[in-house]
Amino acid sequence: MNALAGDQFVSSSPMKARSYVLTTEGVIVCANGSQEAVCFAFVKAKGEAGCSREELEAGVGKDVCKVGMGNCMKQKWIKKAGDTMVATVDSVDDSTQKELKVVSDSLNPNKNLMNDDNTSCLSDKVLNVLKKRKLVKLEEISHFKITKGPQFALERKKKAADLTKEMLDSGEWKTAQFRPYNFQTVGEKVGGGYLHPLLKVRAEFRKILMEMGFNEMPTNKWVESSFWNFDALFQPQSHPARDAHDTFFIKNPELTRSVPEEYYERVKSMHEKVSWCFGCFIFFSSSSNPSLPHPTQPNPIPTHKHQNREETAPLATGTTSKRGRL
Repeated sequence: MNALAGDQFVSSSPMKARSYVLTTEGVIVCANGSQEAVCFAFVKAKGEAGCSREELEAGVGKDVCKVGMGNCMKQKWIKKAGDTMVATVDSVDDSTQKELKVVSDSLNPNKNLMNDDNTSCLSDKVLNVLKKRKLVKLEEISHFKITKGPQFALERKKKAADLTKEMLDSGEWKTAQFRPYNFQTVGEKVGGGYLHPLLKVRAEFRKILMEMGFNEMPTNKWVESSFWNFDALFQPQSHPARDAHDTFFIKNPELTRSVPEEYYERVKSMHEKVSWCFGCFIFFSSSSNPSLPHPTQPNPIPTHKHQNREETAPLATGTTSKRGRL
């Protein structure tokens, strides 16, 4: 129905129908009579001798006796005479059974697929009493009224949802009917995946370093001079990361002169005079770190990336091996 309404083949309007129906107990009462009528008939059959409460419970049932005896007393159909109960009238009018039959007959007199609205078949006072005794209950049914829509036709042709390449090639788009777009519809949520635990840790370290004043530098250089790759990171000349099996050197260009002279002198002084570097896991000694060569350095192709940083001046943009990582 929603699809037909979306294509304007039909128009629908929601409707609700309220009706009173008999409960399971109400169906029994409608067929056999009310509890008070059943109790009266049993006591009346005993004649002037009457019967005791125990005999009444055994004859009509404990549940029927519990409800019916009180109602008989209230309407003065029976009375107590010592330990027995006797009838005070010759006959009674079982109005409860008649009321339930009215509700049942007005529920669906035409045998339709849906019950009729019978909320006015009896007065509200009577219906409330029947509801209180749990003989009837109110049901509410939702339904739709269907009428012809502005695009109604005996044959339904499915409208196209998208403009395809095939429609453009064949020219079908000129006569095709397209479904209207709903620009208010919220799109589907796009899943972005999840970060790997190591990436989360790396992001946390990066955040800490950035808050400390470090700056990021480009990391798209596949070839870097040995000065920026090793010396500017204060790696000793004898560090294992400088070994041939961890670093590859290119022939063209073989050397580089891109090192600022002033910064080179500062790095050279660090290599020659500082015996150890506080805060790093690499310890120097003047004997193990000879004088830094001139910055005309070979160009290695590093095999492992390292984290770039900036202290008093820009440091290397490049990579180094895991053993040479600071």
